[in-house]
Amino acid sequence: MTGTTQTPDEGEDDLARLLAAMPGLASLARTVVGLRPRRGEPGIRDSHVGGPMLWPLGEPWPHCADADHGSGRSAPMVSVAQLYATDVPEIAFPEDTDLVQIVWCPDTHALPEPQFTGKHCRVIWRRSGEVVHGPGAQPDPWEHWDAEWDEVPRPCTVHPELVVEYPWREELPAGLRKQLENSEELNDLYWQESVTGGWKVGGSKSWASSDMPESLDCPECGAPLVLLLQVDSYEDLPLVSENPHTYLCTVTGRHVVWGTEECTLAREATGFRVDDVADAGIYVCSADPRHRALYFTQ
Repeated sequence: MTGTTQTPDEGEDDLARLLAAMPGLASLARTVVGLRPRRGEPGIRDSHVGGPMLWPLGEPWPHCADADHGSGRSAPMVSVAQLYATDVPEIAFPEDTDLVQIVWCPDTHALPEPQFTGKHCRVIWRRSGEVVHGPGAQPDPWEHWDAEWDEVPRPCTVHPELVVEYPWREELPAGLRKQLENSEELNDLYWQESVTGGWKVGGSKSWASSDMPESLDCPECGAPLVLLLQVDSYEDLPLVSENPHTYLCTVTGRHVVWGTEECTLAREATGFRVDDVADAGIYVCSADPRHRALYFTQ
């Protein structure tokens, strides 16, 4: 797998109406990367969600030192995503790196403002060609975590797809926000066409269940934070028919019917729900992505 592929926009008519009614919106378009996870068996040299990491020999696996794990001891973090520049070149990799790895603690913890609650996470940048892999470094998550209750992504292959989206409404200029406030039709259209759901790289996160924080700034240098990875409970599949509810699986090209195992695997490939039903974002510093990453959820 190399690079990303472009797919047609399923909502061309609605988007055209929206852009015609809000001329200032077109210049705010952003291209993001939908990862389109699919349950599978990725390897250490693959981009993936929840799979085995290319991990350096002798480097300790990250642990969460928070004492809220029942036993009071530190607990091993788990694999969230591993992405290579060859597969997702749209990521702003720091100089001399071509691999990003994301791990987190599956527990939910109290966090300082403006996060309030969420997960301890780590983002690691590497030059893959310099890594001497150390087999056995990555713990089996099921030796510590519970498959039903803890937020551990199941191993998935990824199928990057370029998608155009628009900023979350609170990020819009005041004039465009006012247009949405004054028109129920435009507001509904913008809700459908603005922020892309599902696992993705870049763009904007939805803040539908809570207000967007007043400031999203790096705790180390004060530079603006940017969304590196959105983690979602469900994939945002196009609705093909409402009776019965049928979706298009963009990875296989097949129509899947609500309630079937095939539909569940297409919509919930990663096998867990973020804080029950929400989504989350892992943010990094726009000036130096090596600064401490922050986790935000709704």
